[in-house]
Amino acid sequence: MGFDERTRIVTGESGAARLAAARVCVFGLGGVGAAAAMDLVRAGIGTVVAVDFDVVSGSNLNRLYFGYADTLGMPKTEAFSLYARRVNPAVAVEGIGSIVRGAHAAERIPAGCDFYLDCIDSLNPKVNLMAALERAGLAFLSSMGTAGRLAPERLRPGSLWETRDCPLSSLVRKRLRRLGYGPPGSGAERESRFDCVWSDEPAVEPVMPADGRTPGETVGGVRIRAVQGSAPFVPQAAGHLMASIAVRSILGLWKGGGKPAIRS
Repeated sequence: MGFDERTRIVTGESGAARLAAARVCVFGLGGVGAAAAMDLVRAGIGTVVAVDFDVVSGSNLNRLYFGYADTLGMPKTEAFSLYARRVNPAVAVEGIGSIVRGAHAAERIPAGCDFYLDCIDSLNPKVNLMAALERAGLAFLSSMGTAGRLAPERLRPGSLWETRDCPLSSLVRKRLRRLGYGPPGSGAERESRFDCVWSDEPAVEPVMPADGRTPGETVGGVRIRAVQGSAPFVPQAAGHLMASIAVRSILGLWKGGGKPAIRS
C-alpha cells in the first residue's frame, strides 16, 4: 500500500504520474509555507524545492507543521526534509538555506519548476520575488497576510488587485505600482493579476518587541519588526489552499487566473 493510494483515487493514475514527475518550489517555510510544502509531499509531488534561511524557534511551535521540541534550532529546510521523507522516502527534497533579498530576487529562483509558491512574509523580498516570477513568465501563487487572524473560512484565492482588509496586500500593491504594474485592463506599463491567497478578516495589531528593540532598526543585517500574533488555523489553512492550487494547476484542473507553467 503506497502512501498516496487514496490520492490516486482522486487524481487517477495518469494524474499521479504527472505529480510524481513534477517539481514545485516553496519560498518560505513559515506557518503557510511549511503546511504547503508538506501537502505537496503528501499529494505525491516528486520534487519539492524549499527556500528558507531560518531555523525552527519556540515561537514557531503554535503553527509550524514540523515545529516540535525536537526540531528546535534545526534549519527549517532540514526539518522539512526529515518530515517529508517520513511520509515518502522517495521524495526528492532540495533545501536552499538562503534569504531572498530585494533586487537580487531573480537570482534566487530555482530553474525548472512547474509551479512556485511565494510564502514569504517580508515586504521587500516578497514584492521583488513576485515581480521577478512575473517577468520570467512562471506559474506562481503568493500568500498575503495570515497573522493576527482566527477564521480560516475567510481565506480565498483571487487577484491581488481585488483584495481588501489586508494591510500586507495594500503594501504589496503600492510597491508593485511603483514598479510599473497594474491590473489587467488598467493601461499600466505591465499588467498582471498576481494571483494570491488572502483573508478579508481584520487582523489584530502587532505588538512591540519584548526586548525593547525598535521596529525599523537593523540588527545583524536583519530589520527588526513588530511582533505579529498568530494561531494555528489561518496560516496552515492558507498553506493547504496554496498547495491544492499548485497541484490542480499541474493537473490542468485549476481555472483561476495566472500563466501556464513554463519549464526552464
